[in-house]
Amino acid sequence: MKIELTDDEVTTILVALDNYGQQAREEWLITRDDDDLTQAGSAEWCWQKLFGVQQEFRNSIADAIGEGETTNLATASVDPFGLPTWSDT
Repeated sequence: MKIELTDDEVTTILVALDNYGQQAREEWLITRDDDDLTQAGSAEWCWQKLFGVQQEFRNSIADAIGEGETTNLATASVDPFGLPTWSDT
């Protein structure tokens, strides 16, 4: 099954998963029920999967628009005689 989500929707899901996992861990501190830890682990697993996909998506966008490209400043040079000058005529 393929589901298409926007970046904001994925972020909302990630926040919800993080909150759910934290709540399950806090519940475990009270009950010591291993099912709570299982649920927290499942939430963490889902979070990791979605976060990885989101990062790949963001990196592909950055690559498409050229973010992160660097120029080799060691070989870049400026000819000071080629700069425009103005006159007081």
